[in-house]
Amino acid sequence: MRRLFQPLLFAVLLFGVACAGLDRPATAPSADLEPARLEPAPAAPAGAVAWRDERPALPWAETLTIQADGPYMIDARNLPPAALPADAPVKPRVVPAPKRLLSDEQVAALREAARNLPPNDRVIRPGSAPGGQAPTLNTSFPTIDYPTTGTGLTPPDPELAVGPNHAIAIVNAAFEIYDKTGAILLPSTTLASFFAGVPDCDDFLFDPNVLYDEVFDRFIIGADDNGTQYCVAVTTGSDPTLTYFGYNLQTDVGGAFFDYPHAGVGSDAIYMGSNQFGGVPGFEGRVWAMDKVDMYAGLPLVSVTQSTGSDGTPWPADFHGANDGSFPPSGSPHWIMTEVFDGCIHNVWTWTDPFGANSFVKGSNLDLCAFTGIGPGFPLSGPQLGGGDIYDIMDWRGQSTHYRNGVLHIANQGFACNPGGGTVDCVRWAQIDPIADAILDAGVFGTNNDYRGYASVAANRCNDMAIGYSNTNSGIWPETRVTGREATDPPGTLQPEVILKLGEETFDCFDGAPYRWGDYTGMTIDPDGVRFWYLGQYSKTTGASCDWGTFVGEFTYQCPIFTDGFESGDISSWSSSVP
Repeated sequence: MRRLFQPLLFAVLLFGVACAGLDRPATAPSADLEPARLEPAPAAPAGAVAWRDERPALPWAETLTIQADGPYMIDARNLPPAALPADAPVKPRVVPAPKRLLSDEQVAALREAARNLPPNDRVIRPGSAPGGQAPTLNTSFPTIDYPTTGTGLTPPDPELAVGPNHAIAIVNAAFEIYDKTGAILLPSTTLASFFAGVPDCDDFLFDPNVLYDEVFDRFIIGADDNGTQYCVAVTTGSDPTLTYFGYNLQTDVGGAFFDYPHAGVGSDAIYMGSNQFGGVPGFEGRVWAMDKVDMYAGLPLVSVTQSTGSDGTPWPADFHGANDGSFPPSGSPHWIMTEVFDGCIHNVWTWTDPFGANSFVKGSNLDLCAFTGIGPGFPLSGPQLGGGDIYDIMDWRGQSTHYRNGVLHIANQGFACNPGGGTVDCVRWAQIDPIADAILDAGVFGTNNDYRGYASVAANRCNDMAIGYSNTNSGIWPETRVTGREATDPPGTLQPEVILKLGEETFDCFDGAPYRWGDYTGMTIDPDGVRFWYLGQYSKTTGASCDWGTFVGEFTYQCPIFTDGFESGDISSWSSSVP
């Protein structure tokens, strides 16, 4: 049973939280990440338009508390493996594209303006950092593809979580569990069968999330169900192939369509953000705090939710660093990134003590266009070998807010720029100090003829950053790549990129070009704080009517790993930031 308590109808439910304290101090941002300043970006080309809503916060959008349905026991050992979809001449089932606050006419005008962007010498190239230290690829293996989902759903929207002994790859709408070498421990299982024992979690599951909590050694799996609720489960112990506590959280606040959920592990809660369309007030961003200590104990779940108003795509930070002492201690604030659909402005929201004092504060506007001197360029579709454009990127929305050593690392879904030979899709990334509310470093990278998109970012304990993304051009099939930067690299520069997986054939899943490729991909960091893991998408010869595949790569920079509690090598740039 789902119960929604609104403050206008009921008294606000106050409840205590029994959280296990962590005697680790919060860490300041690294000393080697100093804010840099560039000249303001040139004005947008004539004809460019963007959606910008300056409405004041609506008085009804107060704190809400929502009682989830559950817990229900889920036993992964008794689930049927995903069956191959009946794939005759039948077309695949298409996951609805994320909604956006831009009309078709606005998008057409923005794309036309982007096609005419002048060359910009501030666009950086992979390999611009001195030394040429590309990430070292170690383990890699294929993961779920279209036939093995057992759902017939497309696009995949892959995410990845990695623990000490397991990796979980999740897509629309199935997941598979591996050991760290790629051996399958739990075959592909549909989310519908996984959540079958949780009432009302069987309508239409999409936009999946998967996380690993480094402090409590637990995995979290969640998904949107029919735009009305968030189905979420947490492992009862450290092994994700065994049992889970499952919950159903009502999310259609005010009659809205709940869309594009993304989640992050915090010190006291699992945080999830979404775009809310329709109903009252018509549009808003919304963030949810779920008491993770209660969930891990299999107790009833009461969630607190806040509105970000007209700021959209709230993406909560995913905290990392427990094994090196940089995970924020219990009771620390949580940070959420939002954007205003203009391609430039992003904001940091600080949420402190959601189950008690419940302070929710919006930071100042962070203008990434002014900082980088580039933009805003609305993303385009990209060509591929064999013809037929792909991607059809939605907009500039932010992706993958990753927290490490006091810094938020973010990337954008898509961003157009002109490296000199014409407009292409580029990748924009940024490193942000959430306490000072300031951009530490940011950049836009691209090369002539290559179209990059759907970037995801993470950082290691040495403050090195890695970025994974899809890539295509007229001479290749869609592939997946990674690049990054070491902490000692000059601001705004990147190391060379590495092709993680080449495409295998022309991608043509849908009715016609431009073919929708996906909505996001998944980069994360190993609990050891050193090894990056990326789950990317590529065009794969599947023999089915849809030809996407996903692929995992594990890679490193020069950051050393701890040995018996001591570190080897020189990591002074990291250790200077940790008390």
